[in-house]
Amino acid sequence: MLLKTLINTNELAALLGLSNVVVLDCRFYLTDHAKGKSEYNIGHIPGAIFVDVHHELAAVETEVTGRHPLPDEAIFARQLQTWGINSDTQVIVYDDMGGAIAARAWWMLCQQSINVRVLDGGFPAWVREGKDVSTEPNVGVATQDKIEVSFPWAISEQVVVENFETNQFQLVDARASDRFNGENENIDPIAGHIPGAINRPFLDNLDADGSFKPAEQLHVEWQDWLTEEGDAYVYYCGSGITACHNVLALNYAGIEAKRVYVGSWSQWSKRMMRAMAES
Repeated sequence: MLLKTLINTNELAALLGLSNVVVLDCRFYLTDHAKGKSEYNIGHIPGAIFVDVHHELAAVETEVTGRHPLPDEAIFARQLQTWGINSDTQVIVYDDMGGAIAARAWWMLCQQSINVRVLDGGFPAWVREGKDVSTEPNVGVATQDKIEVSFPWAISEQVVVENFETNQFQLVDARASDRFNGENENIDPIAGHIPGAINRPFLDNLDADGSFKPAEQLHVEWQDWLTEEGDAYVYYCGSGITACHNVLALNYAGIEAKRVYVGSWSQWSKRMMRAMAES
């Protein structure tokens, strides 16, 4: 079953102010964790709630996890309550990076059967089209309704290891080609990619203005990479965020995709570091 994916700025503008609509501002910058909230304070879509990706869409990094492990299910369930999200809520998520960050929130919420879509073109498209911008903060109206959270589409490091023997799925890396090829790495301790992975940079899903390419075009492009659908592929990136963008693009293009190796290269490179230390 294909997932709901995108909404455009006019469609979102028509929904603002409705009691069952929650808008989440997911702007995040890897090298400056405070910048997202600063940008939100400067201006955001009216009524939007700021999401701290590093703390509210991820747990604390440890020596054996990737940089953005999934939060504990019970903690994330409480977070959804704080934002006022229940099973009847329409959620719109956006960022200013073509959906690269918002896709992580989308992927996490989709697994809870929540009606969630990503704003195509994000905040830049909203501003470019002259729509209203607010500086009024919003933290949401908490709900007593609780969603039982689970992450059935998350693939663990152990499953990736086992796949070298079982060959149940193909890994697809969403990072830029230079990082995949080990030519450039300034984030994680080792350069390269997981053996056997193929590379489809998430930026290839976007037009020059940061909006998604037409669904028909994406379908053709992805069919050049994929020979099957669904569980035959697992998507990863640096820390389990931009991999979700490929999942989003595929569903938008009419191709089923769900599974993400959340630990991604940041966890796998730690595994390699431990192996080298033991040898």
